[in-house]
Amino acid sequence: MTTKLNLKIVGKGRPLILLHGFGWHSGIWSPLVPQLTENFQLFLIDLPGFGKSPLLTADYKIDEIATLLLDITPPTACWLGWSLGGMIAWHIAIHHPERVSSLVTLASSPKFIRTENWPGVSHETLKNFSKLLSQNYQKTLHEFLELQLRGSPKNTEMMTKLQKKISSTSLSSIPALLGGLKLLSELDLRSQLTKISCPSLHLFGRNDTLVPDKIAHMIQPQLQFGKCEIIQRSGHIPFLSQTEIFLNYLREFCQL
Repeated sequence: MTTKLNLKIVGKGRPLILLHGFGWHSGIWSPLVPQLTENFQLFLIDLPGFGKSPLLTADYKIDEIATLLLDITPPTACWLGWSLGGMIAWHIAIHHPERVSSLVTLASSPKFIRTENWPGVSHETLKNFSKLLSQNYQKTLHEFLELQLRGSPKNTEMMTKLQKKISSTSLSSIPALLGGLKLLSELDLRSQLTKISCPSLHLFGRNDTLVPDKIAHMIQPQLQFGKCEIIQRSGHIPFLSQTEIFLNYLREFCQL
């Protein structure tokens, strides 16, 4: 029997596939599960090498990851991805449009790395994270968590809760962490956004230091069927710092 990614299916209704961000696992969505299962059947997936999923990929290439995800998900569904998970969902919507009925991304950019005419994280920052992961991966993840929480109104409260979740990341996850950083460093989907043929919603945090909200205005003209929105008083984790606002956007988008 072929080994597959860890998948948990809960709820009834239209299928909603949830993809977590770098350094996390599907448990990041747990606070939202009771509300989301009122209308959706949730597919909670641990990306390769994270949570309870085996690595299943040698080079952590986006096409390999997409194949692994498509192998365990419904023929068509709404795909919702946060941060790195959003980049993966974007890729699938572009290259496998028949599988994506609608697309939602949270604090996600088609290009994570900052360049002369594009805001984002410096290449040097990610390079340093890669180096530090091999020296002290727990400390590095906690530093990354601090970056994610900057600008969130519930910073201290969320830090306490999320530190427990991120502490479950084990030493065996380092290949996946390095692979995730490689994807964040190399992926550039900007020129392909016009290929997205399904309705899409892209939410950004006003105070996000990793994915600046100005990206919303830069990509909007390329999204023929998409809409960008900015959530006020929110950093890189808007679905936890401003849960009700996020849920309202999702309900309106899905016409619930």
